[in-house]
Amino acid sequence: MNEVSHRIRRSFVLPLSAVLVLLVALAALAFCRGTPMERVFLSLVFIPVALVWGEAVSRRVTFRDDGLVIRKFWRAKPLRWEDVTHVGALVMRKKVYLLLTTTRGFFILSNEYERFADLVRGIVARLDGERVEAEVVRQTESPLNNPANVVAAWVAAAVLAVILYLKVFSA
Repeated sequence: MNEVSHRIRRSFVLPLSAVLVLLVALAALAFCRGTPMERVFLSLVFIPVALVWGEAVSRRVTFRDDGLVIRKFWRAKPLRWEDVTHVGALVMRKKVYLLLTTTRGFFILSNEYERFADLVRGIVARLDGERVEAEVVRQTESPLNNPANVVAAWVAAAVLAVILYLKVFSA
């Protein structure tokens, strides 16, 4: 059995990991010598960031001979190729959502996955043309790249690094 996996792009996971580590450092500093309000605020910010990080690290689409498996945080959804009834694409600026309609519901894959064009090509190659929209085929030829989330994560990491620097060296 030949399996190929696609994960969320490392260019996004890396700065998000840096944000998480910097938040932990700020929280540790706040619990050592910060105010109660700082502790509460950093704890409340840490929880959603940790959940987003866990989701980004665990997301994976794996191609198998009989179908594909979409893994998310603490769950996996196997899909057989015969169960996929329609594949569509929704393009909004530089964000692309691949919509897989199946006999059991629908699944959404975004262009945040690494090698997104290969992901789309793999799906298109295993399905007949009647089930695939023309926009999906266009994504195999000229895929869109969305750097906005990566830039936002790096900006957040830089801001947190400056705050941490100021907290440590201005005491």
